[in-house]
Amino acid sequence: MRKLLFVCLVLLSLPGLTRAQTSSRAGKLLYKANWYKSRKDTAKAFHAAQLALEKDPAYEDAIKCLGAWYCDAHLYLRAARLFSSAAAIPGKSKFALPAANAFLHAGKPDSAITMARFSGFQNEEVKKIITDATIAIRNSIPRDTNRVYKLDQRINTPMAEIFPSLSSDKQTLFFTRRNNGVNEDFYYAKPDSCGGWFTARNMGYPPNTAAQESAMTITADDHYLFFMRSDNRSENGWGRGGYDLYLAYRTANDQPWSAAESFGATINTPAYEGMPSLSADITEMYFVSDRPGGHGGLDIWVTRFAYGLWQIPVNLGPAINTAGNETSPFISSDGKTLFFASDGHPGLGGSDIFAARKLNDSSWKDLTNLGVPINSGANELSLYVMPDGSEAYLSSDRDGSADIYYTTVPKDLSPEPTVFAYCRIYDSVSHQPALLGSVTITDESGNEVAQYHANEGDGSILMSLPLHKNFNYEVRAFNYSPVTGSLRFDSACAQWCTFDYALLPNGYVRPSYDSLLLLLQFAKNVTDLSDSQKVMIQTALASWKGKADISIFANGFTDNSGTPIINTEKSSIRANNVRAAVIECGFDPAVISATGFGDASPLLPNDSPEHQDMNRRVELVIRWME
Repeated sequence: MRKLLFVCLVLLSLPGLTRAQTSSRAGKLLYKANWYKSRKDTAKAFHAAQLALEKDPAYEDAIKCLGAWYCDAHLYLRAARLFSSAAAIPGKSKFALPAANAFLHAGKPDSAITMARFSGFQNEEVKKIITDATIAIRNSIPRDTNRVYKLDQRINTPMAEIFPSLSSDKQTLFFTRRNNGVNEDFYYAKPDSCGGWFTARNMGYPPNTAAQESAMTITADDHYLFFMRSDNRSENGWGRGGYDLYLAYRTANDQPWSAAESFGATINTPAYEGMPSLSADITEMYFVSDRPGGHGGLDIWVTRFAYGLWQIPVNLGPAINTAGNETSPFISSDGKTLFFASDGHPGLGGSDIFAARKLNDSSWKDLTNLGVPINSGANELSLYVMPDGSEAYLSSDRDGSADIYYTTVPKDLSPEPTVFAYCRIYDSVSHQPALLGSVTITDESGNEVAQYHANEGDGSILMSLPLHKNFNYEVRAFNYSPVTGSLRFDSACAQWCTFDYALLPNGYVRPSYDSLLLLLQFAKNVTDLSDSQKVMIQTALASWKGKADISIFANGFTDNSGTPIINTEKSSIRANNVRAAVIECGFDPAVISATGFGDASPLLPNDSPEHQDMNRRVELVIRWME
């Protein structure tokens, strides 16, 4: 649209285009039309300009003004018909070029090609119109059975709604609204029970301020908010670059956002920086800038987070960027598919949405126009694709003002479907977050796929992993023993899959506990177990069957009558008989030990027959670990 308006405005400024003479009535009507337009009474302005052309159909100033106003109101077909009618007047072929542009934006590529050739020009503008129109004809049949649905008035208003995005749990729709055509703020909406959205609400402060906030992206774990802001009025050399990138933080998704902070001079410059998009593992940030070193207009750049800092940004190169404007990057959750808007690549008119696949850190392939119905002759401004890769939210001005639409993505252009896995790394003893926790994901060949770092506030990580693939993981934290394992997801979770990783401190020794289960007493010189004693053993051990990390001790004791050798022998026989009974209950012999202690450790003094009876015993003790 910018190029079309530019052509229209250029026509207004060209010397020698105004008729030497026109009727005073037509001139007065055009003057009145301009007065109405200055008062923002568009309907009366249109009517007065149309009356001027009725009085004088060849009145060039009226043609140029009304055509430009039609374009400004996105009434492209009206503008195209007006310009093409004017071009048919002898000596007025100059109007064929704006007619071609208007036809292209109106979705009439055949007419656009006809008028472009009729203009007689052989410049780059004509070549681009013909190229774009040819592509529009080729893409006139949808690539897939996808449809585009406009969200209702609870989201879309007469004001511009742009840059939609969705929280990772799909429970919040975020977008930017341009109030009164000037002030940009963030809004959000929650889902209703009928598959739609409740009325959108302003997010408030923070992050919104009296300045312009736009194009937010929230990390999958809901802890970080990246966005662009203008009019920050800073005193340093890099803070007033039209738009700059900012960051806000919160410890949990039900907590308020912190006051936003600028990224600083590594990212922000006196040029334009905006429209950020974060990779799922928060190691890459794609954004838009017209800083030196680009390919012309607005380009897409990427910066990587390493060694605790965002590194110097790198231009994505000529495979993505052109001499036109590349905007609204969105890196999908697979980390390999980039969607963006461009008016520099051949398209259907205006700016279109494109997709490209990542080869490596600096190379891209398979640049593809998404075609109709996602793209149109109007301006497609941004696209947000959900983790499953098949559904998306689109911002487009195809209905006259920028609105938000829901759509599906053609299957051959969908990113690889992924699933979010939420995990928490914590101390298994204190249950507090482990310091400097991280998860390293490797494929079956041992190649590193991703490395995620835990949030310092709650030790949480939200990982994004492809479906139907096997992965290995290693969980680490400072001064803790690592934990390893494997992962595979064959279906998406309703919200996200949840894992907890409890780590043990280095050198940790698990505590053990001893408990006396049973005290078996024996008559003098008796060593065998009675049937009732065997039942008592079975009952005492019933709840411990199948438990891991246990040890069982049968400790035999006697009174002080008899010699120490005989007493030790009798206590050992009794203890081993108890051990045999425990084995008969189904316990592993390796965890059971029997020891005779003779007359050591009496319960009572051996000063009476009754006390001696109490000291002749076997203690059945169990030891377990936490």
